[in-house]
Amino acid sequence: MSALSLRRLAMPLLAVMALAWLVAMVVTGAQPVQRQLVRFEAKGVLRIEPDVVRKITLGGGGRQAALVRGGDGGWAREGGGAVEGGAATHLDTAVKMLHRSGPVREIAPEELSGVDTRPFGLDEPVVTATLSGPAGQPLTVRFGALNPEGFLQYMRIDGDSKVYLMSRFIGAEWVAALEGMTAR
Repeated sequence: MSALSLRRLAMPLLAVMALAWLVAMVVTGAQPVQRQLVRFEAKGVLRIEPDVVRKITLGGGGRQAALVRGGDGGWAREGGGAVEGGAATHLDTAVKMLHRSGPVREIAPEELSGVDTRPFGLDEPVVTATLSGPAGQPLTVRFGALNPEGFLQYMRIDGDSKVYLMSRFIGAEWVAALEGMTAR
């Protein structure tokens, strides 16, 4: 055999060997585990999955909206009429954030004794949202004022004596959803 013939055979032979090596790796080995990645765990105050929420009542600033989830997964006003566009997007995002994003801080009632809580804005909340699932107790959250730095927002859950500091973006999504529905 000449040197030219060997060169012609070398490339296909190398390709077959590489393919055989890959097949052997797939058949005998397990997929690599990405140990640096952390498994997601929802840490929000909404314990049920966002898709399970069937009814939401929003209120704030003299505005009110009652919404129900339709069979297609979209939102509609309780009296009729679909919620579309930006308002629907804000509403979906707000529910997901309430489920996924945990409080930055929980302030226990003992820490609040003797403290004037009026600056928290929870007596007259910016927005109130009541979420109901197919069964169980509804969850009502009340978003108050921003903290002095402006990064966090005070929140209270009905029936819970703690005050929560949440990312201000969560409350902003609820406000945007309410404004989008009452602007029509």
